[in-house]
Amino acid sequence: MVDKSASITLQTRTPGSMTAADEKSTDSRPSALIVCNGQAPARELLFQKWSAVELRVAADGGSNTLAALGLSPDAVVGDLDSLQPEVRERLPPEAIFHVPEQDTSDADKAIRHCLDRGMAEIHLFGADGGRADQFLANLEVMLRYSRQTRLVQWTSRERMEFVHDSWQETLAPETIVSLLPVFGPVQGVVTSGLAYPLEGHPLIPGQPPSGVSNQVTDHETVRITCESGALLLCVQHTPDAGAAVFSR
Repeated sequence: MVDKSASITLQTRTPGSMTAADEKSTDSRPSALIVCNGQAPARELLFQKWSAVELRVAADGGSNTLAALGLSPDAVVGDLDSLQPEVRERLPPEAIFHVPEQDTSDADKAIRHCLDRGMAEIHLFGADGGRADQFLANLEVMLRYSRQTRLVQWTSRERMEFVHDSWQETLAPETIVSLLPVFGPVQGVVTSGLAYPLEGHPLIPGQPPSGVSNQVTDHETVRITCESGALLLCVQHTPDAGAAVFSR
């Protein structure tokens, strides 16, 4: 196994331009992008993020998705059972990180690769796996590392991350925001900037109140705090969602 800390960027074409917000973000918070072996991410969204991060990682078969888009990652990490031979042939040996152990998923291995390189934000694409069990398993992986770094999972319609203590962001009016206690009770949830505020309520799986399908009021900064637990935050995409998340 080749295990070098230095990575080589192998982008074969420029996928879009970087916004001013993206440039500001990369100056202050070193960030990474991971493409997993799930449903192919929205092309324009992936291209926007590709230009805004310092480290680009494929979790095993995610490298096949990138190859189809004409992109090469800085690193391919995993047990490599899904990496197509023709894709592997085009990668330099120093970009391949074979981690054969089967106790963790390829997404987990890729996240640890990014953490070892000091990434303060990690953005995941294709982490749904195309199956409900893989989607939930990858949420569990996100939870495992969510106190060590900011982890954001992107789909074609929304982005998700875990909130432990506090979170805030200015969002467009009527953006749908859901708060889900998927892995256990979350105590003392307080929100502002949403049409249906929570005022210290606990959110408990299987019990009201529901945190699903709330909405942002007029150009408000949405603020969320909780006393304990891990709250899954889901934010619907807007046209400028990518620039917004990188400007925080």
